[in-house]
Amino acid sequence: MKTEKNMKFTGLDKQQYYLYPHDIYYVKADNIRSWLICENLAIHIAYPILFMEELLPDYFLRTHRSFLVNQNFITALYHHTLILNNKFRLPVPEKKYQWLKSYLENAGFSNRHLHADI
Repeated sequence: MKTEKNMKFTGLDKQQYYLYPHDIYYVKADNIRSWLICENLAIHIAYPILFMEELLPDYFLRTHRSFLVNQNFITALYHHTLILNNKFRLPVPEKKYQWLKSYLENAGFSNRHLHADI
């Protein structure tokens, strides 16, 4: 991984957070705001998910209209569910499943972690 710079986010609590993108598990949409989900931290920010999609590196995948996921944390893909290495389960809509499966296969993701159903 090339060297990344940390990014500054101000939470809705007015606290400032400095994060490296590779430490963010996923971004969850919350109307016109978003949640940044990290290992031991959830930060509510004023930015919409579309803005975050442009801001974060290409290894973040839009797997759902409400989720932007760091592909480095994906451990398994089932037909309607994405499993992250922190054991979070995120939904995968039908229209995104085949695209996501193909993307992960092309990225070298192990076939044993791509399942037909859960």
